[in-house]
Amino acid sequence: MLELLPITGFVLAGGRSSRMGRDKALLELDGRTLTEIAIGKLREFCAEVAVAGSREDLSGLARVVPDLRPGLGPAAAVEAGLSASTQPWALFVPVDAPIVPVELLQQWAELVLRTEAKGSYLSVVGQVQPAFILLRKELGARIGEMVGAGELRLLRLWLRLDVMLGPGSLLAVEAETLPCTRGWTSTEVANVFANINTPEDWNSLATRLGQQNQ
Repeated sequence: MLELLPITGFVLAGGRSSRMGRDKALLELDGRTLTEIAIGKLREFCAEVAVAGSREDLSGLARVVPDLRPGLGPAAAVEAGLSASTQPWALFVPVDAPIVPVELLQQWAELVLRTEAKGSYLSVVGQVQPAFILLRKELGARIGEMVGAGELRLLRLWLRLDVMLGPGSLLAVEAETLPCTRGWTSTEVANVFANINTPEDWNSLATRLGQQNQ
């Protein structure tokens, strides 16, 4: 059995899904909800897995960590997750990116843990993916201060944190440089990170997956 990494993996599943019109966390692909898919990936390499967000309805799947500041979005979920993590690192992934390969997440985490960085976020074809964030647990208090001061946008939060800790403290990792994406086109890399925000996004993903399986 492979040794698990000293990380608590969190699924960010507390969003309101207003544009989708139904709960994204409970959408199903091949008989599994998006939450189950994300949890399954994290369990392959993280020592602990949990759901970040006030979602007691998902407690049958994994430990649920409710927001310390309800209603403030994913930044508050990250704050709560860092506080609740039993591991020195915490990895956060959005529930609505179900086809990001587990190999990519694991290779990213292994790369960061070999460095002196305080954390890391993913960049895909030049676009930062702020909901994919890996942080040392010790940063929880500082992030909590910023969230409490009203800094709720994830990208701004990470950029400000990097400045506060010293430039380069948060490692920006380009997904297309990881071993598992070698040989992929930029479009192929970007496609696996496509979020599901609307019914049209969902239908497009289902169509794409159906074509791949033919």
